[in-house]
Amino acid sequence: MIPFLGMIVALYKAELMGVSFKILVVEDNPATQEALKRSLSRLGCEVFAVDTAETGIEELKKARYDAVFAALCVREKGARSVARWVKTNSQQTKFFVVTGWKGDLETSLLHMDGIHDVIRKPLIFTEIRDKLLEYLG
Repeated sequence: MIPFLGMIVALYKAELMGVSFKILVVEDNPATQEALKRSLSRLGCEVFAVDTAETGIEELKKARYDAVFAALCVREKGARSVARWVKTNSQQTKFFVVTGWKGDLETSLLHMDGIHDVIRKPLIFTEIRDKLLEYLG
């Protein structure tokens, strides 16, 4: 129970101090993109969304983001391509893969690509909140 309270306090302090994380969502499914935008906005984040990996990389070249939430499988290039770009060019940015795939993902390979963690579908608000606080809070 205490870790949960600590996360709530951290969110409250961030809100009081006017801290807002800038988040890029790379997702080609409109429903998933909208759900991520709503959840992250509810947490006080400034959210930008694109629907292709190429557009995501172009956006990352223009602006600094605190975190990226990208679909594992997205048009043109996959999330791992975007993650590798982030790892090379924007090391302070945290990277989360969003997937509905139920199988195991090789954690060591994900970390090599610069992926910090995985968000599973169906999206759960508390999981998004907890991951955001764990890596950015």
